[in-house]
Amino acid sequence: MTFERLSTRVSRRALLRGSAAGAAGLGAIALVGCGSGSSKSTATVAASPTSAATIPPPSPTVLAARQAWTRVPAAGGPTARRDHSLTFNPDDGLIYLFGGRAKGVADNQLWTFDPATTEWRQIATAGVAPLPRFAHNASYDRAKNRLIVALGQGNGEAFFNDVWAFDASGWTQLDAASPDRPEIRYGAGSAYDSAGARIIISHGFTDRGRFDDTWAFDLNGGPWTKIATSGAVPIKRCLTRCLWLPASGSLLLFGGQTDANPFLGDFWTLDVAKGVWIENKPPVLPGPRNLYGATLGEGGKRWYAVSGNTAAGPTAETWVYDIASSAWSLVDASVAAPPARYSTDAAYAAGKLYIFGGNDGKGEIDDMWTLSPAS
Repeated sequence: MTFERLSTRVSRRALLRGSAAGAAGLGAIALVGCGSGSSKSTATVAASPTSAATIPPPSPTVLAARQAWTRVPAAGGPTARRDHSLTFNPDDGLIYLFGGRAKGVADNQLWTFDPATTEWRQIATAGVAPLPRFAHNASYDRAKNRLIVALGQGNGEAFFNDVWAFDASGWTQLDAASPDRPEIRYGAGSAYDSAGARIIISHGFTDRGRFDDTWAFDLNGGPWTKIATSGAVPIKRCLTRCLWLPASGSLLLFGGQTDANPFLGDFWTLDVAKGVWIENKPPVLPGPRNLYGATLGEGGKRWYAVSGNTAAGPTAETWVYDIASSAWSLVDASVAAPPARYSTDAAYAAGKLYIFGGNDGKGEIDDMWTLSPAS
């Protein structure tokens, strides 16, 4: 049964203290915690194999200007928010928005957006559901036609390490049989491995500190399994993103924030079977950033990294990583682009890239934009 058969009806702890100030003084943002910089954080400064300062400034290969952004005239949707997730369901053609923070308060609302009609609908479900959260991880499990939501932070001091699935029957918690599991966290990178029927999460943060471990969760009923690694490991961080490469059985990780550096720009590959991380140093990389949106598009050929927070403030950049050539390039910004923002998310649907919401440096926003591919 697909999500279409559902009846629908409208029914991080604070991030980086001072991050809403945009470009003003962002270099001094809380270096102790990915959250509010509370003194409760036990994070320590670790030596990094690399730092943003060692990465050469980008000299981007610019994509064709024919890639044009358009604001989507959607109405009646979610309130302005940030740190939510967008996930595309190819079975019903809808984009699913879950959670996030609106006016500083986390919720567990679930919405669908139809690219064909630009219609938003809120899904109301009975019974159990994930607790309100933001900066969680979400993916679509096509094998079982369901949305997967994991980890994140709730209101107050709540952090999570649970895994949930949403399908036509509603929400189901999947991780109850996992006594050994990652520590509670938010802002972790995650990826979906369809062949292995698992999600993989790496790094992240709580008020206990940042992490550099990597775990896999079996979507056929658990359990969690820690992926053993040896050698160099990307420095502990949060507010990062990951991508799974099925052809090589490896995980990509880019950017984020660590204790001594709020804007990382390093790029790593983890060979999961061997447990070995390798730092990639291509001639072109996006500038250091955290809180960017990301999604896989064009039939799994390209990974989009959208917007984000930088030392200069929120950015409107959209970068594309071409998997076949292992090359980054910058989408031409000469055509009107969405206003600069961070804490947004992205989804690729019906041959187009979509982004929704985030924070523009002044507050939360509720606009939706789409990027059409080059003709």
